[in-house]
Amino acid sequence: MKRFSVFFALAAALASLAGCETMDKTWTATKQTTQGYYKEYLNTDPTIDYEARDWTSSEGKLADLFAPVDKPLYRLSIALNRQDAFPEDAWVEALLAANPWLSGLAVATLGGEVVLQRPETALKPLNLAPALAYGQALADRRLRAYVDMTPLGPEIYLATGMFRGNELVGAITAHFDIRNVIEASPEPGALVVATPEDLIWAGSDDAAARAVSAQPWAEILAERSFGRFVAEGREYIWLCRFLGDHKIIYATASVEDDTGEESGFSFFGLF
Repeated sequence: MKRFSVFFALAAALASLAGCETMDKTWTATKQTTQGYYKEYLNTDPTIDYEARDWTSSEGKLADLFAPVDKPLYRLSIALNRQDAFPEDAWVEALLAANPWLSGLAVATLGGEVVLQRPETALKPLNLAPALAYGQALADRRLRAYVDMTPLGPEIYLATGMFRGNELVGAITAHFDIRNVIEASPEPGALVVATPEDLIWAGSDDAAARAVSAQPWAEILAERSFGRFVAEGREYIWLCRFLGDHKIIYATASVEDDTGEESGFSFFGLF
């Protein structure tokens, strides 16, 4: 029953995180593919040993690497999506306790006044301007995400509108450093994480980081949500997920001699 519940929770993630008016048939196909992806590679014996990393499938490798990172982000999205009023202390404490990888939480009025910040001081300067710039658009209750590329590393923000009754009065924003949540991956160094604009986690494979950074993601993601590419004679496999309205790309080097077909699951066959 536990595996059954996890499968549907993860399979629902794409629909929840990608639920916006701009989604086209490509992203509808993504939902179908992700369901198969999780079913094939993640709906497994919960006693699976992540120390045994002799991967025989590139899809299986990517799933093992990114799912433990993506799942906490999905849970955070659900928690924020359910909170649309000024949060009580108990809710804030529960959110931070359930997500210890968060840098913090901040609440601000539409005019820019920060009325709540936990913790009260932060290592990186708080940047709520992109969230508040949405203004009245936050009234649609959709989650917004953005990346602040700071000298101390990228900080990722996830924001939702705050209401008094039916009146939009501000934004509730959680933020985190990707380096904190990436530790959930069984082998963080083998994973590269990016947005269409920025590299937010390079891993320990410099060639992979360069290859992912060099891809024209805006063009690629207009047509596909997952796939493979070759750079400098080496193949990489990738998958795009949504955090709020922001696209997050997970990538890793393909398993050597993997054709992408031996598992019976093909990325390309769904387009």
